[in-house]
Amino acid sequence: MRAFAAVARAGSFTTAARQINLTQSAVSMLVQQLEVTLHLKLFDRGAVVLLTAAGQQLLPFARRILDDVQQIAEGASDLRLLRTGLLRVAAPQMLACTWVAAVLGEFEQAHPNVGLRVTDAMADEVVSIVRRGEAELGVGPERATGDDVTSTFLMDVPIRLVCAARDPLARQQAVSWKKLRDARWVIYSSEFNRHLERLLHEHDRSLSMQTAVEVQYLTTALALVGVGTGLAAVPDYGQIFAANFDVRFVKLRTPEIHRRYYIYQRRGLVLSPPAEAFVKLLRQRAACNGG
Repeated sequence: MRAFAAVARAGSFTTAARQINLTQSAVSMLVQQLEVTLHLKLFDRGAVVLLTAAGQQLLPFARRILDDVQQIAEGASDLRLLRTGLLRVAAPQMLACTWVAAVLGEFEQAHPNVGLRVTDAMADEVVSIVRRGEAELGVGPERATGDDVTSTFLMDVPIRLVCAARDPLARQQAVSWKKLRDARWVIYSSEFNRHLERLLHEHDRSLSMQTAVEVQYLTTALALVGVGTGLAAVPDYGQIFAANFDVRFVKLRTPEIHRRYYIYQRRGLVLSPPAEAFVKLLRQRAACNGG
């Protein structure tokens, strides 16, 4: 069709060949192949090359098809070069508004024409959001995925003790779990609490966490710790909110506990260019943070 349109525009096979960087014989062969396919003569070949009546009727269709192909090529280039597209990410609310938000800000500066859609949810919901296709990527702590969602390791995040700023523990550089044997805890995730209890029991069967109150969101847990309701065990990235809730983050030791974070995506689906670029940036930032 490119050859057909070029010859129609130039009125010459030789001139058309120069315009589309082919030989005259190649252009002639292409036009002949199109005529055989269509079972129609498109040109009267004489001293001057003229469109037949059929060629005149089909030329506008060919030009529209070529325009559409050009738009597809340009659209693909825009997607590939991140001049357009949409990045859809799910993450736990606290992670979303701290570490992930910082990476998203860097991504947006580098690719301002890519739209962002962030689903901030509870940690237990991230895998389900990816499974339903509401987000192309999920970032969150380790969770069971099933066969339709894959998980790849991203980073280890240390778990810190959080106490009220006026608590004597706030003046410590580090606190051992044994010293917290009688403490009361604000629990914000039953799954996370079970994970901590399991790790503590592996280290010392006498260690456990006595629940003072249980909530759904980490921000609520920090607020309750700040007013003296209890202590909390919180990933290190939550330190950004220490001043807001008048709390302090203190290192925990014996044992030191880290939380493993993963990238989740639906199995068998090829990531879009924005998602691929974002995963690369996530891994770079995780490596910078020691993950």
